Amino acid sequence: MRTARFITVAISAVLLLALPASAKEGVRAKLEGTVRLGAAPGKTIGVTWRLVDAHGHAFGASGIYLRVSRCGGGLRRLKARNLGGGRFAARLIVPPRGIRKLRVGLAGWRIAGGKAQRADMLFEFDPPLVRRCA
Repeated sequence: MRTARFITVAISAVLLLALPASAKEGVRAKLEGTVRLGAAPGKTIGVTWRLVDAHGHAFGASGIYLRVSRCGGGLRRLKARNLGGGRFAARLIVPPRGIRKLRVGLAGWRIAGGKAQRADMLFEFDPPLVRRCA
């Protein structure tokens, strides 16, 4: 009897601890307004979006950022402002060769072999915000 209760409690604890990770699955970013990915270099553009789960419910978290893939360059992470209710916003200056892709990131870390490693989760815009670089 005692063993059965221990097993039930242990399984329940594992399932509860797994909930936060699985809650992020299926999250996507819904753009609010328009974004001109082909805007002129040096121009400042604003991006506002909301995060929703697979059922369309608002998803909020801290550590949200806008991930900018630059044409001919590396990645940039721009901290997003939390507007509440799963809504976020960021402003960016268009890089010299333009923007290739925008995604939303959730900063995360994992410990492997005693070392902290970046383990961000990325969310796609729905529809994706991608353009071809010249």
